[in-house]
Amino acid sequence: MKVARREFPAAPETAAAAREFVHDTLLSWGVPDPFDDVILLVSELVTNAVIHARSSLEVTVRRGEGSTEIMVTDSAPERPVPQAGPLAVDTSPSDGEERVGGLGLALASAIASSWGVSYGRSDKAVWFRIEDQPGEHPSLRSPQVRKGNNRPARPTAWSALDSALGSRLSLPQLLERTVEYATSALGGDAAYIALATSDETMWEVRSAIGLTSGGAPWRPIRIRTEEAFPSAAPEPGAVINDDLMIARANRGALARAGMRSLVTAPLIVDGRVTGLLGVASTRTRHFGAAAAKRLQEGADLIALPMERSRLAEVELARRASLSFLAEASDLLAGTLDERMTGALAAQLITSRLGRWCAIHSTNDLGISHLTHVVHGDENLNDVLHSLLTTLPPREQRVPQALWSPAELSAEGLDKQAVRELARGPAISVPLVAHGRPLGRMTIGKDDKDEFTREDVDVADDLSRRVATAMENARLHERQAAMSSALQRSLLPAKEKEPVIPGVDHAVYYRPADEKNVVGGDFYDVFKAEEGRWCFAIGDVCGTGPEAAAITGLARHTLRALAKEGLAPADIMARLNLAILEESTSTRFLTMLYGEMTPNYDDEGGMRVRMVSAGHPLPLRLDQKGEASTFGSSQPLLGAFDDVGWSTETYMVRPGELVLAVTDGVTERRNNTDMLGEEGLLDIFGHAQGLSAQAVISRIDRELEYYAPGGSVDDTAMLVLRFL
Repeated sequence: MKVARREFPAAPETAAAAREFVHDTLLSWGVPDPFDDVILLVSELVTNAVIHARSSLEVTVRRGEGSTEIMVTDSAPERPVPQAGPLAVDTSPSDGEERVGGLGLALASAIASSWGVSYGRSDKAVWFRIEDQPGEHPSLRSPQVRKGNNRPARPTAWSALDSALGSRLSLPQLLERTVEYATSALGGDAAYIALATSDETMWEVRSAIGLTSGGAPWRPIRIRTEEAFPSAAPEPGAVINDDLMIARANRGALARAGMRSLVTAPLIVDGRVTGLLGVASTRTRHFGAAAAKRLQEGADLIALPMERSRLAEVELARRASLSFLAEASDLLAGTLDERMTGALAAQLITSRLGRWCAIHSTNDLGISHLTHVVHGDENLNDVLHSLLTTLPPREQRVPQALWSPAELSAEGLDKQAVRELARGPAISVPLVAHGRPLGRMTIGKDDKDEFTREDVDVADDLSRRVATAMENARLHERQAAMSSALQRSLLPAKEKEPVIPGVDHAVYYRPADEKNVVGGDFYDVFKAEEGRWCFAIGDVCGTGPEAAAITGLARHTLRALAKEGLAPADIMARLNLAILEESTSTRFLTMLYGEMTPNYDDEGGMRVRMVSAGHPLPLRLDQKGEASTFGSSQPLLGAFDDVGWSTETYMVRPGELVLAVTDGVTERRNNTDMLGEEGLLDIFGHAQGLSAQAVISRIDRELEYYAPGGSVDDTAMLVLRFL
């Protein structure tokens, strides 16, 4: 019997060194290679000893007649071997459970002719024996029949993976298990698996083991086809690289991790290469034809389930992108303010697509300015704002750094924080709506992250939605500005309201829709001639530009006719004809018009001559504090040409109040209840002793209390307080 021993430290590199020792020892004894089963079990048992015993160990190799025996001895008997005893191959623990045992004993039970665990006072040993079959090496014997009995064939090295495929594993879990099993099945030191990206233009190394320092988790990286495959194009079968130091591909992560040899096998579905499974070793020429064949068997086993999981993940990502775009559209459509639109877009992008986002807005003169900057780390907002202000981004649809180190240095921006921001990939896409440039949307990521093709497509789609929302906001702002200007032209300017001797007056106007200030209600107070002052309050049927046209016609015609000295009834008749002649649509007008002249008798006050043309009658609060309506309702304007009006005259004494309103006040609703004339009389009856403006404020407050949230109709009020 031949015996060889060697001691090893409890170090991460011990498994590779032990495999090399056993491999070289068996070769020196004339045992023909390959003997993959032996090397596989050595790798697993030594790894278990390093992880669980955490002590120095000894590997003993014995070669007898027709068998090879390996013993791994450590000096920590107080730490028992995990899951010692005959084991079934069960490698699909339930989600959330941590697998406490390695694959070593499970594989020993499945592969070795015999195996066991021996405990002593100062050490423990795990051993296995693999017997040769007549005429062939044990690693090449058929898995169909076991020597000396008719039991079913022992499981292959991929039995554990086959079991995992039957479990409900997510794609990341399946990838992680695959690289673990591949490493064990081939006795390698590292393994990785690359899958095609969703657009199938690149390859992504999704999972790897043994390629990071300190046991750090693997972060997926995207690589080109020539980096993923060791030859110019994907091969139909497994490929071996005996020395990576002289190989054209796979130098990066593999070389940095100390790997020297590599075997890869493509994942093929329907004749199409969908991925690549690779196992690497720290030894050169570690893998032979048997290892390549075994790896290809594993790749064939997982190819279809892996592709199904990948396509399901792609579909899930597609749905997530569509859901994000739909949500973004709803949020952007909910505002008609351009600044709010930009702020929402920047926040949405930072939460989903990138680490930071900046929005530039371009005005009608073509001048661009930075409006919004949002970074995931709020402490970097100021740094990013300064960088983007000094060096505005250029259009860039291909993800890469926006600025070169030379540009940063030339502008004095070569500080550490700025350099880290500038190193990350970014895209900058224009915001264009109806062929008009509205600005620019720039999205950046950290230097360790990258944009996927899906990210770029989503950003491009989102940019069109943001641009449309910005264009709508601008159109609305222009319309609101025009509406405001038009409404200002329909109402007398506050600074031009006349001072009426003996009368304190106040006016009030509020449109039903605060975003559309062009309404059908209006008021006017003006001086017709010396000693005669006029007031009017009206309501055009409907709102918008057509109602505004009638309002403008009525107000200006009224002023012109009043200054001619016509009586109120005559003014109404002339105004009615003007509306019928000029209006191209059926728009009616109700109006209360009156004129005031001083009363020179001993009681003082004012003489009021007025006409209420279909308008709510005015309210009067007398000196005793009693509120009532006065006047009579006459035909409205713009409806008929064969009607007439009569002038009514009233004397209003000092201390009395007169209130005129549009129906937006009396028709104020609280659910199914309406304020009505009686409700307004009740409110007005408590206004004794108040100034005209105080009366307006009190009524407005009571209306808000009665029906919070505003009216569904325009509201106008006119108060006259006689002194």
